[in-house]
Amino acid sequence: MSNYIKHNDEVIFHPGYYISELMDESGLTQEDFARKLDTTPEDLSLLICGELSLSIDIAKGLAQMTGSSVNYWINLQNAYDEATTGLKPEK
Repeated sequence: MSNYIKHNDEVIFHPGYYISELMDESGLTQEDFARKLDTTPEDLSLLICGELSLSIDIAKGLAQMTGSSVNYWINLQNAYDEATTGLKPEK
């Protein structure tokens, strides 16, 4: 699975896409980044790949790390879920 989907000339991003960018910018390893979010590296990997939905707990951790709100992160997940309901990725 991918952390974004192309559909009708639009690209729909999973929150994992943005989390991957944050992790890269932080310079932290995936293990250290997962620890900061109080999750496992395995779950973080699934989230980054778009195979796991963002949880409230991880949204809270991201909000603290970035100075954003929990609602910001949850809204990203909800928008992704709504936009991709019933869609299959284009090749």
